[in-house]
Amino acid sequence: MRKVLSGIFLLTAISIALGAFGHGSQWPRHVLPALEGLDPRVVQLLALVWYWVSGAMLALGVLLVWTWWRMGRGERSVAFIPWIVGVFYFVEGICGARYLGAFFLLFVVQAVLLWGTTLALTRVR
Repeated sequence: MRKVLSGIFLLTAISIALGAFGHGSQWPRHVLPALEGLDPRVVQLLALVWYWVSGAMLALGVLLVWTWWRMGRGERSVAFIPWIVGVFYFVEGICGARYLGAFFLLFVVQAVLLWGTTLALTRVR
């Protein structure tokens, strides 16, 4: 059971990291064309923020993979990391789903998977 839970945690962490590339790829195809006519400085600022969010998603995913690796070696002191990332993703998922659409419920699923597997992995020996 521990291997299954560990695998689910790792796949969730990787999906968060890979989400950065999906997010970043949306800028040139979908976002930039919608901003046509705006002051170029505003567009540059939005691009900076957009790609910063992509970088943050990648950083959180990498941090979670590192956490998975540490927890796999028996260290439980890092378990707070997936709880914090889970809160961030849960809130973003609820707000995103409410205002932008059901796609953002994926963030809620990722948060719940992080919480559930972290709870189980810190209890299962």
